[in-house]
Amino acid sequence: MPQITGESEWLLQELSSNKTIKKVPEGVAKIKLNQLVSKLGFFYEKIRNAIDYNEEHLIRRASLRRLLNRQIIFLMEKNPIKISENLIHEFIRAKYLPNDELPETIIEEVAIIIAKYLMIFQYFKQNPPINDKKIITWVTDLMVCEIDEFLFPNYQETALINYTYGEMVKSINFSQTNFDQKERNLQIYIAVLRNLVKADNQFINYSIFKLYQTNWSTITPDEMRKLLPHLLSLKKQIEQHLNHPLGYQLNNLLKTQSVFFNIIKEIISSDSLEENRELLSDENKLSEKITEVCNRKYKTTRKKLLGSIIRVIIYIFLTKTIFAFLLELPYDQIFLGQINWSPLMINIIFHPLLMAGIALTIKIPGQQNTEIIIEEVKKIIYGKGRKLIYKPKKSLKFGSWSFIIFNSIYFTMFLASFSLIIWLLYKLHFNLLSGTLFIFFLTLVSFFGFRLRNIANQYLVIPRKENLINFLIDFFTLPIIRVGRFLSINFSKINFMIYILDFVIETPFKALVETLDKALAFIREKKEEIS
Repeated sequence: MPQITGESEWLLQELSSNKTIKKVPEGVAKIKLNQLVSKLGFFYEKIRNAIDYNEEHLIRRASLRRLLNRQIIFLMEKNPIKISENLIHEFIRAKYLPNDELPETIIEEVAIIIAKYLMIFQYFKQNPPINDKKIITWVTDLMVCEIDEFLFPNYQETALINYTYGEMVKSINFSQTNFDQKERNLQIYIAVLRNLVKADNQFINYSIFKLYQTNWSTITPDEMRKLLPHLLSLKKQIEQHLNHPLGYQLNNLLKTQSVFFNIIKEIISSDSLEENRELLSDENKLSEKITEVCNRKYKTTRKKLLGSIIRVIIYIFLTKTIFAFLLELPYDQIFLGQINWSPLMINIIFHPLLMAGIALTIKIPGQQNTEIIIEEVKKIIYGKGRKLIYKPKKSLKFGSWSFIIFNSIYFTMFLASFSLIIWLLYKLHFNLLSGTLFIFFLTLVSFFGFRLRNIANQYLVIPRKENLINFLIDFFTLPIIRVGRFLSINFSKINFMIYILDFVIETPFKALVETLDKALAFIREKKEEIS
C-alpha cells in the first residue's frame, strides 16, 4: 500500500474541510432587494460584459473596479458606508452575491476596507507623486482585490497555492543560477499564481503586497500614517519582482506543472476525508479517478471554450457594427460621395466568421495526455523524488550580432504579414478608414483566438510538435497576434463605447434602479402597515 507524503495529507485535510463564508447568525437582518429591479441590474451587467471583453475568471473583479471607480472617482463619494452599500446592492442585482442571504453588517465590514483606501487616496491628493502617475490605479487594484477576497473567500484555492508552492520549492533545482534563495522562492510563488490560478498582475501585486505588509487586514490608523510615505517605494519594489527575468522563464516550467496540481485538487475536494484517504491508498483506484477527472475537465473546457467563443464573437460583432455605422458610413458619404458596400459588409461579417473558424481548429487533449498526468500526479502524492532542472535561457544581448539578426528576421515577418494583408485589401477596394478598421479587428481577433487556444490547452502537458507547417503559421501570425495583444491591453483606454456606458448611461441607470428599489420597498412597507 503506497504512503502519501505529509504535505499531501495536509492538503487532503484542507480540501476535505468545510471552510465556507461565515454563516449569518439567527435574528440578524439580511439584505433583501426587489427581484424585479434586480433583473434590470443583471440584464445591464450582461450587456456591459459583452462590450468590454474579459476572461471569465476576471469578470467579477472588472465589475468591482468599475463600480468603485464610478463611486469614488466619477461621483467623488467620500462616505465609505455609502460606497459599500451601493457596491453590495449592485453586486446582488448583478447576481454576483445572493439576495436575502447576506447580513446587513457586511456593509459596515466592507466599508472598513474602503476607508483604508480612501485614506491613501487623500494622502496622494495632498502629496501627488512626481515620478509615478499610476499610483492611484495601483492602489485601486489593491482595493479591488481585497474587497473581492473578503466577499468571495476561496480557502481551497489558497491551500492549493501553498501546497503547490511548497512542492515546487522542493523540486526545482536552481544549481545553474546565481539568484539568492529569497528571490528564487518569491519568483516560484509568482509563477504558481500566474499558472495555477491564472492570476493577473493586479492580483499578484496584491499578493506580494500582503507578504510585505502582513498586518494589512488589521492595520491601525497610526500604522497606516507611518506606511503612507513608503507606499511609492513599496510599489517599485513589487514591480521589480514582477518584471524579474527569472519569473518569465519559470512560467514555462510552471505552466505544465500547474496541470498536475489542479487535477490533484479535483481528485480530493469532492469526497469526505476518509473516502479520499482510501482513494489515495489504492493506486488503481487513483488512476481511475484521475482518468474520470481528466475526461470531465476536458468536457468542461470544451463547454467553457464555447462560452468564451460566443462572448468574443458578440463583442467583436457589436463593436465592429458600431464602428461601421458611426465611422465608415459617414466617411464614405463625405469623402467618396457614395457608400462602398462591399468593404463595409466584409468588415462587419469577416471577423466574427474568422473567430468561428479559429474555434473550429482548436482541439481538446486526449488519452495520451491523461496517461502522463496519471504518472506525474502519483509522483507528487507519493513523493517519488521528482526533480525539475531549471535551465536559464540566455537573452539576446542588445547590439550583439544575434540580437541584430533575429530582430531583423522578426521585422521581416512583420512587414511580410502586414504587406500581404494591405495588398489584399487594396485589391478589394478598401479605403484608408475601412482598411485600418479591418486590420485593427484582425489583430484583435487573432489575439483573442490565441487566448482561446490557451484555454483549450490549459490541461495539455504534451509538448507541441514543431514542423514546417507550424513554423510557417507562426511566421505570418506572430506579428499580428503581438499587435493584437498590444491593442487589446490598451483598447479599453480608447473604447468610446465603454466610456459612454460607464459615464453617460450607467450612472443615471444605476441611480434610477436604486430609486426604483427604494420606491418599491416604500410601497411594500405601506402595504404591510395596512394589512
